[in-house]
Amino acid sequence: MAGLVGLLTELHQRHFGTQQPLLASSLKAVVLNTTDEAGAAAGPDYLHGWGLPNATRAAQLMTNNIQSQSLAHLKEVRLVSGDYIEFPIVATNTQPLRVMICWTDPAGTTPPAGLNPTNLMLVNDLDLRLISPSGVTNLPWVLNPAARTNAATRADNFRDNVEQVEVANPQNGVWLVRVTHKGQLRNDQGAVADQRVSIALWGNVAQPPIVPRFNHIAMVSSNAVSLRWDSEVGRVYKVQHRDDMASGAWQDSTGEISATKTNTAVTLTADSGNRFYRLVQLR
Repeated sequence: MAGLVGLLTELHQRHFGTQQPLLASSLKAVVLNTTDEAGAAAGPDYLHGWGLPNATRAAQLMTNNIQSQSLAHLKEVRLVSGDYIEFPIVATNTQPLRVMICWTDPAGTTPPAGLNPTNLMLVNDLDLRLISPSGVTNLPWVLNPAARTNAATRADNFRDNVEQVEVANPQNGVWLVRVTHKGQLRNDQGAVADQRVSIALWGNVAQPPIVPRFNHIAMVSSNAVSLRWDSEVGRVYKVQHRDDMASGAWQDSTGEISATKTNTAVTLTADSGNRFYRLVQLR
């Protein structure tokens, strides 16, 4: 496993260098979402975990993602407490469809010493749903710690920081990936905070990249302007401005904005009567 993760890290660095490392949760999601089934029943189980690692498939997922130029198979998203992630994907019935989310959860409260404790340790409970073209909501795999020999079932997962929805024979068309969360998202100090989440996809058809440009600009008050653009979930953007196109430099109007949907909007204070804006895709 260490060798496999090392090779995947090297593959990523070959294309992006060392200044843009993958999240640990992304490497984990890539490996787990591309395994071969090892048990008698579909899904994870207590004896075999998520299955047998398939190094070729894991590397192919990352390579397909790079070649798509649209983050079609691997996304890293900063989820703000109270927000949700949602984006469409295209699937065909020629291959199974797998969607997985993984996140590095803040440390929970350590339970008292005991044999196989079942205490819930999850701090940030994220929820993955995959909605079919006909509107059917598909739930992730879950295991029952009280019946460890039972096969995995599909239900709301409130125990793990890895969730996978798998559809063996997906319907042709556009599916919707949705990631929500329960309660408030918190950091390891207990304060309300953002949560980084990795999303790995296998079996979907890559779509062309979205061109980062504004599709809506409107004054919403005497000194505020609303900007909106088509966005790629997982991309990071920044809005900049300048008041004179002949002189001066572009100034940051926003900090980094992690797109959680295919449309992103901001409202900015306009201190100048004439102001020019531009959209920058950082990564």
